[in-house]
Amino acid sequence: MPFGFPRIERVGISLAALATLALAFILALAASGAQANEPVPPVQVRLFGSSENVNRDTSPFPKWTGVMQRYESERHLEDAPCTGACPLQRWKAYVAGLAGQDRLRQLDAVNAYINRIPYQTDASRHGMPDYWATPREILGRTADCEDYAIAKYISLRKLGWGVHELRIVVLKDEVKNELHAVLVAFHNGSAYVLDNLLPAVTEHAAIRNYRPIFSINETAWHFHRDWNPATATQVAAAPARTGTQLPGVVTPVIDTTRVSPPTARPIYVPAYPAPARTSEPAFVTPVSRSYARTSHESLASIFANAGEQR
Repeated sequence: MPFGFPRIERVGISLAALATLALAFILALAASGAQANEPVPPVQVRLFGSSENVNRDTSPFPKWTGVMQRYESERHLEDAPCTGACPLQRWKAYVAGLAGQDRLRQLDAVNAYINRIPYQTDASRHGMPDYWATPREILGRTADCEDYAIAKYISLRKLGWGVHELRIVVLKDEVKNELHAVLVAFHNGSAYVLDNLLPAVTEHAAIRNYRPIFSINETAWHFHRDWNPATATQVAAAPARTGTQLPGVVTPVIDTTRVSPPTARPIYVPAYPAPARTSEPAFVTPVSRSYARTSHESLASIFANAGEQR
């Protein structure tokens, strides 16, 4: 289930192109005085074992800013009269029912609820390789990986999670050689991954094959570098979670334990060895400041163009 566009298999589309394009953004914006700090989680986390630089200018990511703007324009529809399935209204009511619950339980419930949406590629549904959808566009329909992450982000924001506690992360699966997107939530000194490809919310340090490229929220984006999964620290003992099933919760098909949470955080152990640490990519001059200049242009195509400049 790649991130809305084809596998990265030819030489011209390299990780160096991915990482150094984002690095070029940072250098350019820093030179203009745009780089700034944003609020950070109480405990610094090396996300997936990476270092990061933060920048408040999210304009290079029009698909992200655009989907959030569209969501704001659609929010009133959540309260509109409805007959039939009413997936938007049911989602809002479900999320509201999680208010005041244990935070790890909120992560489990939101993750399970959104992951029930059937998967479909952007090319198949929208006729383009990369489209970022609002909850209204996927609930009761289908979704791609970034769509799951966006819906989970908005769900947790409704529950009072702060902007600095949540990020959409675009990453590369080093084993599958594919781009992917997940939601990461910072809590209790760690980072928890809400992924449509995993059956449970998982600590980031337990996933050794994800190399983050950039992460973003409503106020800033982060360029990730110095990836070394061995340096990602896992919380030794996640606190036990108790409680009964909430009224109206629909048990997900993929994993019935996610709505009534267990007392221990499950750990994802890949069936394949963790990739060895690689050296820092060489600098590649980008051809564009934006990852996605138009609604019809995928991130992959821009990365490919950057790689061809080598």
